[in-house]
Amino acid sequence: MQWPLRCTRRSRDIVLDAIIVLAVLIAAIAALAYARARRRPASDGDAVIDKFGSLSNAERCDFIFAIAALDDPSSLRLLERALDDPCEAVALAAAHALTTAGSTTQLERFFAEHPGGRTDRIAASLELLA
Repeated sequence: MQWPLRCTRRSRDIVLDAIIVLAVLIAAIAALAYARARRRPASDGDAVIDKFGSLSNAERCDFIFAIAALDDPSSLRLLERALDDPCEAVALAAAHALTTAGSTTQLERFFAEHPGGRTDRIAASLELLA
């Protein structure tokens, strides 16, 4: 070896390649960290529930029947939450949709947790619709 060491073209290329690989690796780690730190938007079901409250009573009833046609777990959760809607017509639409979908367990649980005149009226209306 001679002092000072000479940097050959090949060793410079290796060092340059290592620097590029390191820079790309740092950029990838930074991008992953940013993606994890970024706030995730609410799920589709949560977004639908938030918008549901801003609709009129008639629009909410129409929406209930449209959601019931989807027949998936997230739509059933929305129907369960609609049972507690301040508008009795919307709650009745949700109860009818749950009955039609065969999800009477959730409906019976709701009736047991919310006894009273409103629940009795919804149950009576469901009997008429059956």
